[in-house]
Amino acid sequence: MKLTYAVVIEQISNNCGAYAPDVPGCISTAETPDEMLANIREALAFHIDGLVESGDPVPVPAMSIDDAIAYHGQALADSDAESMADYGDATSTLSTRFETVEVEISTPQATLAG
Repeated sequence: MKLTYAVVIEQISNNCGAYAPDVPGCISTAETPDEMLANIREALAFHIDGLVESGDPVPVPAMSIDDAIAYHGQALADSDAESMADYGDATSTLSTRFETVEVEISTPQATLAG
């Protein structure tokens, strides 16, 4: 089974980070945006395999790129200065990309959430 998730890739001065809003808790980092696509695909596959092994449902890929853009914008708006202060001087984001990533689920007994 193949699932396609929208992902958010943020580049800062020295690396990139990515997450899939539909899959809470699954994040990854890399040195370049292109490397990040491979890393987040691997992280999603690993995370989903863990969910399946635990008998937990697999998150349904529900967000489109437009939904991910809106979600990311809202997440930034919801973070207040006090909570960001816990991280010290945050490095500013140079760019943000929104992509889709296809993940192969090798376990036929996977149960989709929803």
